[in-house]
Amino acid sequence: GVAASPLQAWITWGETIWLLGLVLLLTYSIYTATRLYRQLGSAEPIIGNIHEMRGLKTPFVFGLLRPKIYLPTGLAEKEKSYIIKHEQTHIQRFDHLIKPLAFLVLCVHWFNPLVWLAFFLMSEDMELSCDESVIKQLGSAIKKDYSTSLLALSAGRRQTIGGCPLAFGENNPKGRIINILNYKKPAFWVIAIAIMAVIAVVAGLVANPQKKQFTVEDYARQYMDERIKTYEETIGNWKEIDNFKIVDSKITKLEKMATFDNLLSSPVELWDFEYRLKPNIDLDVMPMGVPTDDGWITETADDMGKPILVVSYEGAKLQYLGHIFWGAFADFSTPANQETALREFLERMELLSPETYSGDHVIVKFPLSTGETCQLFLSQPAVQGEHGIWCVERWMDGNGTVYYETPDTEGLPADYYRGLQKEVGQGHRPGLLDPLQVAIEFIKNGLGQWQVTMGDLVPHYAATVEDFLETPVSHFIGFISNFKNDDRPYFHLDQIEWLTQEDTARLEELGIDPDKEMPNGFYIHNPKSYPMYCGVTEQTQYQVIDLDGDASHKSVTKEEFIEHLEQYMNFMPPFWVTTKDGYVQSITEQYVP
Repeated sequence: GVAASPLQAWITWGETIWLLGLVLLLTYSIYTATRLYRQLGSAEPIIGNIHEMRGLKTPFVFGLLRPKIYLPTGLAEKEKSYIIKHEQTHIQRFDHLIKPLAFLVLCVHWFNPLVWLAFFLMSEDMELSCDESVIKQLGSAIKKDYSTSLLALSAGRRQTIGGCPLAFGENNPKGRIINILNYKKPAFWVIAIAIMAVIAVVAGLVANPQKKQFTVEDYARQYMDERIKTYEETIGNWKEIDNFKIVDSKITKLEKMATFDNLLSSPVELWDFEYRLKPNIDLDVMPMGVPTDDGWITETADDMGKPILVVSYEGAKLQYLGHIFWGAFADFSTPANQETALREFLERMELLSPETYSGDHVIVKFPLSTGETCQLFLSQPAVQGEHGIWCVERWMDGNGTVYYETPDTEGLPADYYRGLQKEVGQGHRPGLLDPLQVAIEFIKNGLGQWQVTMGDLVPHYAATVEDFLETPVSHFIGFISNFKNDDRPYFHLDQIEWLTQEDTARLEELGIDPDKEMPNGFYIHNPKSYPMYCGVTEQTQYQVIDLDGDASHKSVTKEEFIEHLEQYMNFMPPFWVTTKDGYVQSITEQYVP
């Protein structure tokens, strides 16, 4: 576990106090509103939604979906007219909904004094606006009576803390009376200017400010700044150079290399980028980067490779996707290589699906002489169906590493395959129509595995990308040594070929005479001297020969298997080892007569 920092402890306490205040405000508001609702049960309806009740100190509006106006008993008819008009204005303007909503915001931000101020000023503005509306409708003659009633019915306190009710006599009666007595209907031009000012302010608040549009050079400098930071940290720690700094930098090359419109919905560009960094100390050897003759640092193909910037567009807005190193990890010498490198980059970012050509696919598994199983992923790059050519678009080794295949062309892959498709349509190179012929040609000439034959191929037709991404199971045979049962147990396998008299082609290839050199019916061919590293897991299964029984296999634990190995002193039998995803699945002892 990691101990919480003091700041985190304060944050936790602050969250607790904020939540407690929120709950208290909401609880008290709901309680008082519920109590008032029960008290209003004895109110008598007058007309419509207007009710009258004894004991009320001031008129008010109460309710959300069906708001009602409640009046004290004993009001004069003249007073009722403008008081009712005042409360009806509240309802027409949906103040009975706006005020509770504003109070809910206040509950969430109860710790902010500016929110409290905004809530009270909003409530006061509601009352002032309704007062002005009543005077505007009924005339200035009622100002004196209206002010007298307002003063007499001033509640002096609110009925409840919360967004309701909307009481006639609440919210600064003194200020409201002064406003009523001084109220004059504003001139038209004043109203027009006020409306225009509000529109301008709202437009300014709503509109998002235009952010600075980054250019490719901006992203190049951003990348360079990140490298400067890395250099200063890495080289500063190297040989304990405390005062190492990059004092100057410059871009020496920034050119668009290529644009691809066929990969994403928007164009993707590759930019060739070179730069120099000037350190404050001249060093002949560096742990990263290459020093130049004039004392600058550069990244070249001899080091990690120079960066190629990848950008795209969202409408007119430039987007930086990342960078690819030319040299160590990718080849950009031809348009075909550029497209392959870019595709691999976009697939890693999950912007592209892991298949170059959609449509039908065939997976072909084949063994290497070492026992490792590899597989090819074949697609039809030009035309789908029985008349379409096939190509190897990518392949996977026994450890699950995927390699992308790039056609040998100076142009784009799509143009290259369209040309091949045209040749086949004219009767040339019919082997391209057979995925197995394409597969064996690639295995022999592309991978140099001349020992693989058509009979070794295991095709899977109507395959999917998901099928291809499933790592194949590989089979090896060899001598086990140096079995370490540590936190990450492993052993070394000295690979061999276990040949019997049925392997006539391989025996002939090796020049082995079965009659002379295979008296026991088998031959161990051990051309390698460097052992293979094999990691085991808790799921690894172990099968050994039951030496005390009938020489059949029996399952044992890892510890029992290690003990079984220790009994062999002068001779170690070979073991069959199956691997998947880089780990050993099973180990089975080979019986040696």
